[in-house]
Amino acid sequence: MEQTLIVRGRYAGRTFIPDGPLPDEEGTAELIITPTLPRARGSVADAFGTAPVLRSGDDILAQVWADRDEWGDR
Repeated sequence: MEQTLIVRGRYAGRTFIPDGPLPDEEGTAELIITPTLPRARGSVADAFGTAPVLRSGDDILAQVWADRDEWGDR
C-alpha cells in the first residue's frame, strides 16, 4: 500500500529543518513553503509601562526602604 508521508518543519537559510526524524521511506518529494511574517523580537524593556497599576519612583523607593528596614542588621 502506497501512503503519502508529510514531513513538517521549517525552511531557513536555504535549509529544510524537520520538526522530527525523517522517515526511512524513499520516493519523490516536494517542498512547499508557506511564507510567514517574522515574529517581532522583543526585549525586557518592552514590558516597562505595561503593569495594570503603575507606581511612581517614589512609591518604589519607599517600598525598598521599608523592606530594607525589615531586614534589620544582619
